[in-house]
Amino acid sequence: MNIKFSVLILLVVFITGCSQLFNGNHHDKIIAVVGSKKLTYSEIKMAVPADMKEIDSISFAQNYIEKWVRNQLLLEKAELNLDKETQQSIDIMIENYRTSLFLFKYQQMLIQEKLDTIVTEAQIEEYYKDHAGNFRLDSNVVKAIFVQIPKSVHDGYQVSNWIKKQTEENMISLEDYCYQNARNFYMGEEWQYFNTILEYIPRKVSDQEQFLKYNRYLEATDSLYRYYLAITDYKLKTDTTPLVFVKPQINDILINHRKVKLIKDLEINIYNDAVNQQKFTIHTN
Repeated sequence: MNIKFSVLILLVVFITGCSQLFNGNHHDKIIAVVGSKKLTYSEIKMAVPADMKEIDSISFAQNYIEKWVRNQLLLEKAELNLDKETQQSIDIMIENYRTSLFLFKYQQMLIQEKLDTIVTEAQIEEYYKDHAGNFRLDSNVVKAIFVQIPKSVHDGYQVSNWIKKQTEENMISLEDYCYQNARNFYMGEEWQYFNTILEYIPRKVSDQEQFLKYNRYLEATDSLYRYYLAITDYKLKTDTTPLVFVKPQINDILINHRKVKLIKDLEINIYNDAVNQQKFTIHTN
C-alpha cells in the first residue's frame, strides 16, 4: 500500500472516530509497509494517548506513521551493514530485555493480586524497636509549649506563670486561655522540628544545642504579639529519630520486605515444581 495514500486513509478514519476499524469485529488494517515490516491501525491506536483531543490525535498519528517508516528504513540499513557478531549481541540483549519485561509485568500482577498491604501499629513499633539505631535525626526536634498572643491581651504575665510552673491545673488553665486568646499555640504533646517553631518567633537562637541543653525557655515580642516558648523535651541532631517521624518510612520498608518475600517464594515454588516434574536439564559437561 502506498504510504501517502495510507496516511490519507488514516486521517479520514481518525476524523470519523475510527469506530469501524478499531472495534473487535473488524480485521486490523495495514497502514504502512517497509520490507517485511507492517504497521497496523491497532498499533497506532494504542500509541495515541486516550485523553488526546481528536484534532491533536490526527497530527500525532501522522507523525507516528512517518517516524515509524523512517525508523524501519534506518533499521533495514543497519541490518545490512552491521556484522553478524554485533547482530547476535543485539539479539541477546533484546531477548534479555524481553525476559526482564515479562518477569517484571508478571511480578507486578502478583503483587497487585496477592500482596498484603495492611501494616499494623504493632508491626511498625516492633520494627522501630529492633532497628531504632538506623534512624538518625538530621535536625533538632522538641516537645514544646508555645504560645503567641496579641499584645492587646493585657494578662500575658499569667501565661508566663503557667508555663514556668507546669502543674496539671496550670496546663488546663493555659490551654483554656489559648483557645480563647492565642494566635498560635502548642501544648508540648507532640514532637516538632525546632526550626518550625522558631519560624514563628521574632528572635534568633544562634546555637540551638546550647539553648536546648542549658536554657529551654524564652519570651519575645514584636509590634503585634508576645511569644512564649518552653521546651519540655528535646532530641539533637544524630539522636535516634522519634517514631512519629519515621512511621511512613517503616510502613514502606515492611511492605517492600513483603514484596521481596512474595517474589522469592514464587521463584522457589516454581523451581521446586519444575524439579519434581523434571521440566529441565542442566548439562555440566
